[in-house]
Amino acid sequence: MTLEQLRALQAKRFKQLQAILDGADSEKGLTHEESQRYDSIEEEYERDEKQIKRLERASKRNSYMNQETTNPAYENGTSNDNNDDEDSSDIGKRAFWKMARNEALTPEESRALVTTNDSKGGYLVPETFADTIIQKTTEKSYIRDLATVTLSSHTENIPVEGDDGENGWIDEEGTYPESDPTIGNVQLSAWKTGRIVKVTDEALEDSVPAIEGYVAMKFSKSTTKAEEAAFISGDGTKKPKGVLVTAETGLTTATIGISGDEMIDFMASLDEDYEGNAWLMMNKNTRAKLRKLKGSDGQYLWVQGFNGNPDTFDNKPIRINKYMPDIAANTTPIAYGDFSYYHIKDRKVMTLKRLNEKYADTGHVGFRIDKRVDGKLVLPEAVKKLKMPAS
Repeated sequence: MTLEQLRALQAKRFKQLQAILDGADSEKGLTHEESQRYDSIEEEYERDEKQIKRLERASKRNSYMNQETTNPAYENGTSNDNNDDEDSSDIGKRAFWKMARNEALTPEESRALVTTNDSKGGYLVPETFADTIIQKTTEKSYIRDLATVTLSSHTENIPVEGDDGENGWIDEEGTYPESDPTIGNVQLSAWKTGRIVKVTDEALEDSVPAIEGYVAMKFSKSTTKAEEAAFISGDGTKKPKGVLVTAETGLTTATIGISGDEMIDFMASLDEDYEGNAWLMMNKNTRAKLRKLKGSDGQYLWVQGFNGNPDTFDNKPIRINKYMPDIAANTTPIAYGDFSYYHIKDRKVMTLKRLNEKYADTGHVGFRIDKRVDGKLVLPEAVKKLKMPAS
């Protein structure tokens, strides 16, 4: 199969993968059969991607060997043609940002752009740009460094043990007790979040790094807000399921407020298996309330952190997260537990479409861009939440 045929086949397979994702049930995600079909197509996609790179390298070698030795482009063993050093990813990136600036593309660049199967159209963003978005959302995140974060191109099924089973004491040559663990299954899908980023006509005349940096900054900022809110309170419908939605209630306070004794009882509700890696999570308003609480010895339970160490409450580290709710009726303002049991899955599949006419009267061009992500607390008992009463 020729290089051009392989590239055409890759574009077709990408559309098939996108069609499976777009056709998935909005609440349940991919079925078992859809997941198997997705994984099979993806495996073929990755296999042929390697073959494309082999053929591209072979083509470069042949081109070099067919050059006359007197060709000045190869004097001193070097080439003045920078394009000879480009692989498909370099061409694709150049083509993508030329498309974004509405510049004419060469036939090779047009082939390098990968269109989506979305009914609204668009192009797959370069891998380096997707990496930038994921990196920036991580830098501004309140929970990602505590959670388990993976990068995947397919739906993940995470096995979860609901019961570890039990050992028994056995006589010599005695019978071993049978105790099978209960295995559950948590599925991480790929929910879409996106927006339209407006760029002035003048800004589009700037260099590619300037445009790329601006779009990345704007999109990552709004994406972080949407993701962080969902990671805490998302209902799981077309978005991640928040940790507060799944976590077990450790204690409900007697009144709308928190006492020192209630905090100690609440923290004691977490099984010791999860205490070693446990954090307290709350917003800054709740922190202000807790800083005033004292123990039976009259000492403040809150201790200020120094030299980059986090503040602690009763010797447990605290993470301030502005997306945690305030202390109010029926809210859950504090979570405590091992947040590594909250799994976040990013997908590098991001798309962008240039909207030429939508903002033309104001001298802007719109870029519609989206990202896919999911998150779930796979073991509810690993995190406890403190609940306020109704009144």
